[in-house]
This record gives sequence, C-alpha cells and structure tokens, in this order.
Amino acid sequence: MTSAPIALPLTPQQRGVYFLHCLAPDSAVYNVPIVLRVRGGLDRERLRAAVGALQSRHQALRLTVEERDGQVLQLIHSAEAAAPVEVSWTRLPGADAETAAGEAVRRAAQPFDVVRGPLMRVDVVELSPDDHALVLCFHHLIIDEVAATALAGELDRLYGDPAALPAAGPEHQYADFCAGLLAEPGPAGLAFWRDRLAGMPVLPLPEEHIPEEHGLFTGDRVGFTVPEKTAARLAEVCRAHRVSEFMVFHAALMVLLHRWTGAADIAVGTPMSGRIDLRFAETVGFFQNTVVLRGAVVPEQGFAALLKTARRTVLESLQRQDTPFEAVVDALRPARESTRNPLFQAALVFNRRKVEQDWTLPGLQVEPLPFVWPASHFDLTLTLLHESGVLKGDFAYSAQRFTKETVERVVAVFLHLLDGLLAAPDAPVGDVELMDADDLEHVLALGARAGRYVLDERLRPLPLGFYGAVHTGDPSAGVTTATGERGRFAADGRFELWRDPAEAALAAHPAVLTAAIVQCAQDDGHEAVGCVVARPDIELPSARELLTHLQARVPAHLVPQRIVFCAAIPTGADGRPDLDAVAELAATRPEPAGRPDEPADEEPRDETERRLAGLFEELLGVPGLGRYDNFFDFGGHSLLAVRLVARVAEEFGRPLGVGVFMNHPTVAALARVLADGTPAEAGGLVRLREGDGGSGDQHPLAVALVHPVGGTLMCYGDLVSLLPAGIEVVGLERVAGTHPEDASYQDLVSRYAATLAGALPGRRIALLGWSLGGVLAHSVAAELGALGHDVALVALLDSLAQRTGEDAERMSGTGAELFALAASVRQDGTGVLGATAGQQLLMRRFGVDLAALRETPAEQAARMLEDWGRLLGLVAECAPALPAAPVQLFLCADNPPGYPEALAASWQGLHGELDVRNVSGTHTEVLGSPAVEQVVAAFLERIERS
Repeated sequence: MTSAPIALPLTPQQRGVYFLHCLAPDSAVYNVPIVLRVRGGLDRERLRAAVGALQSRHQALRLTVEERDGQVLQLIHSAEAAAPVEVSWTRLPGADAETAAGEAVRRAAQPFDVVRGPLMRVDVVELSPDDHALVLCFHHLIIDEVAATALAGELDRLYGDPAALPAAGPEHQYADFCAGLLAEPGPAGLAFWRDRLAGMPVLPLPEEHIPEEHGLFTGDRVGFTVPEKTAARLAEVCRAHRVSEFMVFHAALMVLLHRWTGAADIAVGTPMSGRIDLRFAETVGFFQNTVVLRGAVVPEQGFAALLKTARRTVLESLQRQDTPFEAVVDALRPARESTRNPLFQAALVFNRRKVEQDWTLPGLQVEPLPFVWPASHFDLTLTLLHESGVLKGDFAYSAQRFTKETVERVVAVFLHLLDGLLAAPDAPVGDVELMDADDLEHVLALGARAGRYVLDERLRPLPLGFYGAVHTGDPSAGVTTATGERGRFAADGRFELWRDPAEAALAAHPAVLTAAIVQCAQDDGHEAVGCVVARPDIELPSARELLTHLQARVPAHLVPQRIVFCAAIPTGADGRPDLDAVAELAATRPEPAGRPDEPADEEPRDETERRLAGLFEELLGVPGLGRYDNFFDFGGHSLLAVRLVARVAEEFGRPLGVGVFMNHPTVAALARVLADGTPAEAGGLVRLREGDGGSGDQHPLAVALVHPVGGTLMCYGDLVSLLPAGIEVVGLERVAGTHPEDASYQDLVSRYAATLAGALPGRRIALLGWSLGGVLAHSVAAELGALGHDVALVALLDSLAQRTGEDAERMSGTGAELFALAASVRQDGTGVLGATAGQQLLMRRFGVDLAALRETPAEQAARMLEDWGRLLGLVAECAPALPAAPVQLFLCADNPPGYPEALAASWQGLHGELDVRNVSGTHTEVLGSPAVEQVVAAFLERIERS
C-alpha cells in the first residue's frame, strides 16, 4: 500500500509561476528545456534507469499541483505512487542538427499537465546510432538553475551506474524547504522592500502595439557578442571601481532604458538563487527568487558615479533576497495586469555559463545543441554569460510588445553605448553617443528630408526607433526649435508622432468627439486626467463608463485616475492642444459622478442593498463596496456574473437573466430591478437597450444578439456600447437552470424565433451572433422569415456552418466530452479543468476563462458544462435553412492559415446574398478593440443598404 502524498501550499515563488501558468496553460514560457547533442551511442535502457533513479531521489520530480476548496496545493508523491518519467525515443535517420533542434523544441514546448504529472519529460531524437539529440524538459514549478546543475552531476553518475547514489536521495528534501516558508516573511525585509519600491512608476517602454497573434508570453531573442575591445575595457573598469560585471551591466542597462524611454526612475528585475540556507544548496526544486533593483539615472551624472550607486543597490538587495517576490507584490499592491510583471518590465540575468554546459555522460561526447525558444517571461530581458572565454548575450523580448527589427536596433545601440560608457566612465551618461558615424548621418539625412530628428533632452539626435522631442531647425548647427510633440523615426525610416494610447482609445469611443490626457499637479505628486469633449448628437456617457472602456483596451498603468468633461480642448496658435491650458482646466473641474442622484461611494441604504452588497463582496473578494460601484470594475467577469445571478435567485427567490445584470451591474441598480417586480422576459430574452422608435420610421430597426455556447451575452458588451443610441438592442441568452428543455434543434430555433417576433412586433430585425451564436442566428432568421417577419440582416462573427455528417459527429463528440468533464468535476472538483491541451483549446474557442471556471463551485461548473453539452448536441441536428435576408460573414484575419477560407466555404449556398468582411484579430479577439469597431461599422453600413 502506497503512502499518501505530502500536501503543502505552494511556496510564494511557485504561486507566481502557477498564476502565470493558469493564464497561459498552453504557453511554453515556464517550460525549462535542456537540449543536448550526444555523440558516441546513447544507451536507451541505461538512460531510462538513470532517469528513474533521479525521480526516486528527488521529491520535486514527483510533484503535482491540485486545487482543493479554493486553495492551491502541491502534492509530493511517494516514489511508488508518482507518475513515472517516460523516455520517449524518436528516429529521424539522416537529419541534420537544425532539424534535430527543431524537433527537440517542438517536443519541449508541449504543455505540462500539472494536475496529473510528471513535471519532467525526456525525449531522444536519434539521428544515427551514434548521434542523438537529448531533450530534458522541466516545468519551472520544480526546478531552477542550481537544481539543474545538481541534476546534471547526478545523471552523469547514475547513467554509469544506477546504484551509484542512494535511492533515498539527499538528507534535506524540497518538502522541508517548502514547510519552512509557511511562516510569514520577516517584517524587516518586507519593510525594506516596501520603502525601497514605494511609488515606483511603470517603465514607459515604447511598444510597437502588435496585435496578439501567438498567445501570451510568446517571444524571441536577438543575440550578440561583446567585442574583444569592449570586454577588455569592462575588465579594466571592474578592477578600477571595485564592481562586478553584473553591476556594470546593471548600470549600463539603466542608461540604455533611460536614453530609450526618457524615464529617470528605473526598475530592473533579476533572479537570485534563493538558497540562503546552505542545507539546501543542492536540493532539487524551485528556490529561485526575484528581486527588483531600483535606481535613478541623471543625464549629467558620470558612469563611474552611477556604478557606485549600482554597487550599493545590488549589495543591499542581495542581503534581503530571502523576502519572497510575491510577498513584496502583496505588500505593495500595484495594479495587476495579466500580460505584465507587476513591478518591472525589464530584467537582467547574468549566468556564470550555459546551463547545458554542466551536463555530461560517461564515455560520450555531450555539448549544447543551439535552439530557438519562442517565449519571453518579461517585456525585455538582457541575459549575459561567458562561453569559451567569450562574453555573449542576448535580448529576449515579448513578441506582443516589439518587432524583431526594433530589438535588433536596440542591441546595436546597447553595444555602442556600452563601449562609450566604459571608454569614458567620468563623462555624463547623457552625452555618450548612441550611434556610430554612419547611423548618425543616416538619421540626420532622414530628419532633413522630413523637416523635423528627433532629439533627446540634451539635444542629441536619437537612433531609429527611439522616441524623443520633435524639433525643427539644424541640430548640427545648434539651432533648433521644439514643436512640443514626441515622435521617432521607425526602423523603416518613416516618421511617427507619439500619442498616448489611453488618449487614442478615449478618442475612439463613439460618444467622444476629441480627448486629451494631461498630468495635473497634486500635493503628493501628479495625477493623470482625461479631458473629454462629447459628441453633441450622442448621449453623454458617464466618467465610469469611459474608464471601463479604457480598462478593457489599454494597460492599467496608462488609465487616467479620473475623467472630466469640457466644452472644448484649448489649443495653441498652431492648432495643437495647449497642454498647460488643458491641465489648468482639468484641475478646476470636478469629476462627474455619472448621474447627479448617485454619489459614487454611498453605502447601501436598505436590507436588499446590504444583502446584494454582501454577495458582490463575497464573489469579488473586495470589501466595503458602495451602492454605485460597478461589479465589472472590480474584477467581475461572465462566469462570476453567472454565479452572482444564481446566488440572487437563491437569496431572493427571483430568477434573473445574466443579460439583465449586465445592464444593471451596481448594487443600487440591481436592487431596483428586484424591487420593481417586473416579471422576467420569456424565452431567454434580455432587453439590453431601449430604442427611440426609429424617429417616426414605419418599421424601426432592432438588433438581436444571439448567445454563443457559453449562454450569456457578456461577450457583446463593447459591441452594444458602439451601436447608435436610438437603436433598440435585445439579446437571447441561455443560462443553465433558467431555460426550458428543448427536445430538438428545431424546437430551440422555433422558441427563439417566436420570442423575438413577440417581443419586437412590427420591427425590422438585424440578427448577430458570434461563433456558435452565428449558427443559431442564421437558423432563427430563416424561421422569422417563415413567420412573415422582416429580417434586415444576419451577421455571422467567425462562425462555422454545420452541414456535413462529419460536422455533426464532431459537434456531438464535443458535447459528449463536456458531459464526461462534468462528471469528473463532480467527482474530483474543478481542479481537473484544463488538464489537457484539448480542454484548454476547447474552452478558449468557447470564449470561456478557464481560470475563472476553476473558481466556480464544482456543482455549478458541472451544470454549466452539461448545459453546453446539451446545446452542442442540439446543434449537431442542425440542417441549415436558407434565409431570405442578406447574410454578412466576418472572418478574423489573424486566425490560423486556412481557417478563414474554411469558414467562408462552409456558408456557400446557404444564403441569398453573402457579404464577406475581413477584420483584425483572432476568434477570441473579434469582440474586442480594434476588431469590434470594424464589425460595427460594416454591420451598420450594410443595414443602411438593405
């Protein structure tokens, strides 16, 4: 009988990794690959025995993760009960090293199943009997660089003799270390970091704003070699100023970031071993901690003086590296974003050597096999190491933030800057040239042609890709005039003006005529204020609505603290906004509270509001909410809304549609809905917006939105806000436990058609559906036409028609998979959700937040999964009819190659008239900016023509 696993909470270090793993379970960013070329004949059985011995010796290699009662635990299994590490063997006879590396990366990039384990994989690619690629891949939850080095030495000995080391493993195991972290972190360390990092601004890296094409944390890297001359200067500076190479590169990186962004207060993250207790010096596990090095760059300061400061910063941080990074984050409570580290955007890693160089096998020739790893933990990471006496490095970067051309330019600038700093350590860092003579001449030639450079704060020309102050005149002659604008010359030579992303997003709102964001002085610093001029022909939005609009479109640190409305944006004589006048105007205008009778922070007034506020606070985990605090402003999302509606039904005995809550997302508004006694609409109808009756039109238009497989209308929030105010908008939703059971697909379609016909008598109806909602909208439109109703348009958003037996079989199979998953959830809890890559892909296609679904109570999650399965089973019966109305099909241009064409082909012959439109984004991005704006514009234009 095997012993029960040791169950411990995740360490603070593991919590950070697990959180990001849940955000992007398909990403390889937290896979740690060791890729080796092995010559001389690798023995399969000896390797398997050695790997098995490693797993027996080390608890971390037998670790899995499980969620129980809202807590995330690590389970350390016994050697007998742990899922074994398999050794996969693939033959590619005659393949070259590049092909072998590609196959190795493909295998290493496969996601880990953290619930079932194991969190280590071994793959061998055989090129010939004497030539192999060996890939050992670990999840970061169980390993760091020190652990990898320890495993390398052990594998060498165990491959020679599986009994060379005791099966019991080292005396001090990973569970001992984890148990020691259950206590609260030391107050002195927390106090140091809270003081050191308080008020730290976000580094304004000049992003390229690339659409999200590859998923979270995709990346690439640009490598370089430090020239021999520069390396010699580096050694000389280290000796003269009593600093380490790491300290020099930290200071140089800060100068680069200052010259690139203009920021003076700069934070750089760096990994530390985390092995303060020497008993665990070689224990396998994830000990690594991250510290934040914060410093100031003054352009007039010499590099030698900056090195002195950097030395003190590094030493002070090393002394306090035992305070877990996650504990520091919890203490500082910065704005959290799913795609960014909360405390820094740039990182520095200095390795003594490549980890792969530590791996050997007796009697064999083992060397690192170079490979491309398409992932990046941070926006920008500078990594350096010594390899065969040469100092090498690379800049890893987020592919969602930068193009490769931009980072290649940054690498060139960094090497030139580094050499200049080392050559003249006493010169002001703001005066060191960023370009060689040829690049400088090129930039000056571009500026002369454009009639405007781009200069830094010391009036020096900036390289391509670097934003700076725009000037007119001749910088080489020292005669320039600032225009007040910021801009850059892009890598291809185009001149680009910079605009605040939040300002651009504000101006894109359909109710906003123009907008400007300015910094207003406060007693304790500055606050960002958005000044908005509303369009005269559209209903005035509330300040909160505009802030919610921004929060969905730009990073949290760019969202202004408040919004004010004004009649006009003051401009100067040149027609551009007068920022000083705008700031003065913003400082004198109070923030409107939305409606005059609803002050923002008023406490609940009666028992109903108090009970509702309690439900809000329970589900959101946010105490002290006021009557007018918006559920979705505090982390609410569609699955939490479903849970809230279910709780309201339990507490108040009143069924409520999620779409109704979508329209009334505050305590006060929801209390009014419960108090007015209005019966719920029949057939799943939700009135999202009242119309104006068409301003005298005989047959005014109404827009009907049809739910996707998830059943709610939450995904259409942005789309509804973009539709003109006079158009009535309704929706059809299907939430588990709130709808009648339909015996067939035709019953479902007939019920929806009858519901719309009864709710919208005499109206022309335009139907729109995303994904599976498009299939339903198409069928409902045909049924409405058969009832004699006027259908103006059917819009299908990235939908696939169900036409063939294979389509039906696939749909039924997916439904059966959901029923099986529901049974697993009932038995084992929601921790089983997302256990396979197929499940993760399925939830993504449904537009379901997997992490949020895991937080849903098991029984409710199971009911939802079963309801989705029933819906898919019904749709599998679909035999599409031909609607008389025109059909508009929106195809997402950033979907995988061939997919848009397959969608278009599936609708051929099922329409009277097909209008195909391409929009940006992927399947899950089509209802967000910028695609949703393109959808609404084309949708309205086509209705006008129908």
